[in-house]
Amino acid sequence: MAFGLHLLLLLCGISGLFTGTCARAIKKDQSCPPGWTQLDDRCIIFQNEALNFRLSEIVCNILGGNLVSIHNDLENEVVRHVILAGAGSFQRSWIGLHDRVVDGDFFWTDGSPFDFNDWANNRPRVDTNQDCAEINFRDVSWNDIGCGAQRSFVCAMTTRSFPQHWRI
Repeated sequence: MAFGLHLLLLLCGISGLFTGTCARAIKKDQSCPPGWTQLDDRCIIFQNEALNFRLSEIVCNILGGNLVSIHNDLENEVVRHVILAGAGSFQRSWIGLHDRVVDGDFFWTDGSPFDFNDWANNRPRVDTNQDCAEINFRDVSWNDIGCGAQRSFVCAMTTRSFPQHWRI
């Protein structure tokens, strides 16, 4: 697990020399609880327990956040690597995107803007009961599926969301 994240940090550091983006986004400091990875002002963690979408969101709420929202290519890639590091292999996992209220009107469970997507070809499908989103490594993109499916998941919280006593 640690090796994969360290490799990602190394690659980002090298690319950050040229672009300046990755090095600012991923931080390996003590702002997140142990086991969490800091990404900008958020901490993310992979949960390797298969639950439906609703229960996954509840677990993330209990941990102080929501299912992860993704707003750019870098965040998308970091989430993929956190899943790979946590599961030991590529695994289909919930992210916090859904259109359960109005079909085709997607939003994140954390209330952040829906300003980025990485849908697979012919996705999302509207007018179906496939209202929740997963990262699907088979076609290396997002997939809409039924919210009752059992998936591992990724939680995120802002660095100011977790209790002070968690800080080191």
